[in-house]
Amino acid sequence: MLVCSLMIMAITMTVTLSSCGDDKDEPKGIVIDYYLDIEEEFLINGSTSHTDRYYSPITRMRDAIRKVYPTPDAKGADELVVEACDHEFLAYREMYSGGTEHFTCLFHLMRAVKQGTKVVQSEMLRTYVYDINTPATDIEQ
Repeated sequence: MLVCSLMIMAITMTVTLSSCGDDKDEPKGIVIDYYLDIEEEFLINGSTSHTDRYYSPITRMRDAIRKVYPTPDAKGADELVVEACDHEFLAYREMYSGGTEHFTCLFHLMRAVKQGTKVVQSEMLRTYVYDINTPATDIEQ
């Protein structure tokens, strides 16, 4: 019984340790990717209860990024991604300006240096503040 237990332990250790040195498990190379760091979620009139009735600025911005930069690579495309995001920001504001609903959201466009799936460095490229159809305050009336 003892011999059988020792053999099972030896086999388990061999299998476990042999996968640690396999180069296929290790991430290869450094790539640049982009993501949104959400500081304030998408709200309509200060609430999430009706956001499903409108396009999400977060989803649209992520789609804009992937449209111009579908696959992370070693070079990145900062100018192209920022330009696409700026265009999307302006298009979204234009789409909903003049309505009665107050749209708010705040997020940052981030540039990430990744090794495999691990982010080893990130940098903020731009901040997008959505404040569409701001209600008048007592001072402005």
